[in-house]
Amino acid sequence: MDLIFDSDLWHEVIITVSQQKMRSVMTMFGVFWGIFMLILLVGCGVGFGHGIIGQLTSLESNTFFLFPDKTTVPFHGYDRDRTWHFTDADIRLLENKLAGRADHIITVNADDNVNTNHDATSTTLPLMGITPEYISVVPQRLVEGRYINQIDMEQHRKVCLLGTNAASMLFGDSSPLGNFVSVAGVPHKVVGVIKRTNDNIQLGGNPSEAVILPLTTEQDVMNRHNEYDNMAIINLPQYPVENDRERILSTVQQNHDIAPADKSAIYVFSLKSALAGFLGIQLGINILIWIIGIGTLAAGLIGIANIMIVTIKERTQEIGIRRALGAQPSTIIRQIMMESLTLTLTAGIAGIVAGVWCLYGLDMMMAGDDGSSMTLIRHPMIGVIPTLAALAILVIGGLLAGYYPTKRALKVKAIEALAEE
Repeated sequence: MDLIFDSDLWHEVIITVSQQKMRSVMTMFGVFWGIFMLILLVGCGVGFGHGIIGQLTSLESNTFFLFPDKTTVPFHGYDRDRTWHFTDADIRLLENKLAGRADHIITVNADDNVNTNHDATSTTLPLMGITPEYISVVPQRLVEGRYINQIDMEQHRKVCLLGTNAASMLFGDSSPLGNFVSVAGVPHKVVGVIKRTNDNIQLGGNPSEAVILPLTTEQDVMNRHNEYDNMAIINLPQYPVENDRERILSTVQQNHDIAPADKSAIYVFSLKSALAGFLGIQLGINILIWIIGIGTLAAGLIGIANIMIVTIKERTQEIGIRRALGAQPSTIIRQIMMESLTLTLTAGIAGIVAGVWCLYGLDMMMAGDDGSSMTLIRHPMIGVIPTLAALAILVIGGLLAGYYPTKRALKVKAIEALAEE
């Protein structure tokens, strides 16, 4: 505590630093830049975690997405390049195979460029057929109205949802609720407007752009009974869906006479695998950020140490006089270390403040993002612990930068120091 409140010591430190303004400023800039870059890089690393990774972690990760594609291997008398779709039989077989393990099996249909009109406004829009569970795998926000429900499915009701962009094309700024739109020549009542809130996941298309019907109604309108374009399987939390990969694939392959060796006929996407990959990337990025940041900061601290060596060499006579007058080595070391620490902390705190403000400005520039876009970095920021860690590195580095040069200088005898020119 005496060190902190020693006014004479601080007076000497301030005078010494102020007498060498240019040298002090240039020395401090290296530390400022090092800590500024460390704060900025760490903050962007956190933003990366809030970006794609943050959006993936907000989803139900125990999910498989299955997409049928053309066969690439002849099998059981069928030629290659055969087009196929999921069917009701697939759903029944998978429900039996995954009994007690699967929470939901969700199917979706998607049709491109379907004629859609309201009054004099006519256009072509993507058409989707969904079930009420669709919202559990593709995050959406209900802007107004209601969602598709089970009664709509059972009664094949001619109702629809409109994505926000589709509603704007057909109705402008007016609310479409209660109005009718003609989809492939069949009128449907608009019961809700939705907006997709996460672009990192897609099943059947973009709900914000589409006209969306109950799946049973879409099958009636498009004459696609017993045919599904995409499928999602959500397992209960205690049953990792990855453990059922082979069981799911073999079931579908056998039902559609697809060769087991045909790996291209069914595209399988696992959210858990994707998340694990991104988390590995994030870990590597964070390690690289700290290596680069600490390396840059260390370069600034080395600069301070070098300057302190030059400064102490210039003050050899002063040190000799003080020692001849009875000054204790600890007193001299304390003053030099405080000079080094003052330069380091002043530059470091300025770098921290500048880095935090820069991250704040970057976050404000992204403030218009509603979270639906596939953004690599979102809400860049730095926490208290990394900031304190950077500050601790500064304090330790600043003290060492002053200690070792002074310790070397004190090895010179007082009489030799007085003779130094």
